Amino acid sequence: MSARLRPQLILGLAVLATLSGLAATVTTEVVMVPTSTERTQLIALVVSLAAVAVTVAFILSWFAPRSLTRRMLLAALSGPVIIAITVSAGSRSMFLSDHDLQFLLILLAFATVLAIGVVYTLGRPLTEDLARLTQVAHRVADGDLEARAELQRMDEVGDLATAIDEMVEQIAITRAQRDASERERSITMASLSHDARTPLTSMRLATEALIDGVAPDPDRYLRTIADDISAVETLISDLFTLGQLEAGRLHIAAAPTEVMDVVHDVASCLSPIAVERSVELTIEGPESLMACADADQLHRVIANVTSNAIRHSPEGDRVRIQVEADDLRVSVLDNGSGFPAGFEEEAFQAFRRHDEARERAAGGAGLGLAVAKGIVEALDGRIWADPGPGGAVHMELPAVDA
Repeated sequence: MSARLRPQLILGLAVLATLSGLAATVTTEVVMVPTSTERTQLIALVVSLAAVAVTVAFILSWFAPRSLTRRMLLAALSGPVIIAITVSAGSRSMFLSDHDLQFLLILLAFATVLAIGVVYTLGRPLTEDLARLTQVAHRVADGDLEARAELQRMDEVGDLATAIDEMVEQIAITRAQRDASERERSITMASLSHDARTPLTSMRLATEALIDGVAPDPDRYLRTIADDISAVETLISDLFTLGQLEAGRLHIAAAPTEVMDVVHDVASCLSPIAVERSVELTIEGPESLMACADADQLHRVIANVTSNAIRHSPEGDRVRIQVEADDLRVSVLDNGSGFPAGFEEEAFQAFRRHDEARERAAGGAGLGLAVAKGIVEALDGRIWADPGPGGAVHMELPAVDA
């Protein structure tokens, strides 16, 4: 509210003065049974005092300086002044002598000084705390999100200070999240650029060698180009799937699914890669196991995890796809270095690699586990990894409703 009183408050004060005057008049009629002259004097006095009160409030509001303490002092002063005017006017026609009036006015002056002292004592901490809130607001406006009021008050100003501190804290959290998101976006774009550039560069060099006729083994160059095209397609497909997962638009057709059929299909698809890397791929589990899943998406999850295991297994080693019927668990196990302790959660985030050089050399884009996590959770299952040594990724699938 501005320094001037709002019209609604002036009107409210006028209504209060009118109702108080009517109450005083009625009380006088009931208690004192005044004469017509006293009644006229009383009405005139009540009207005059109401007008004085409204006028004083209006003047003090209009001319009071921009200081809460001074405004409170003027408000404290106005009460005794109005009482003094009332007593002075009433004494002329009622019961007080001049001597008694002078004595009463001196007491009122003393009471006024005390009232001003009390108001100043109570108002000074309030103005100091409001000044502190103003300082905090200016610091926050200048970008200092460490600023806090930290006022310990049990009133509205304390509630305001708490609300401001909570607001600044939330702004700080939001800014930290935004900065983290910006850093994540920068890392993602850098990783994506590298992961796309590597196969594209390889394809360009191989194509130029074929065009120039300098490729010593054209068939091998063509196979390399085909592998690079497959890597780019996988990268684009994973990015598209992640986008669908984040937008909640990935179609999951959960239905009773034969898990072992999916596992055998994955093994058949990845066997050439395992043979190329001299890795033995084996399956352990029951002959049949039903789960509530999407066969295509489950195939993608197991294939992503298994291909990671094959890439990270030592040459001549073995990768096992282990299926357990008791808790509908599918585990992919290898004898590689595995994830370091504390990295298990980050491993399922996009573009997270605990060994950048090794991952890039192996051709991984860092998206396979992130896609696997999103799909498994969309199926109402869960996926996690154990710390190394040895790679171990487990997923539990929901059971088929009876």
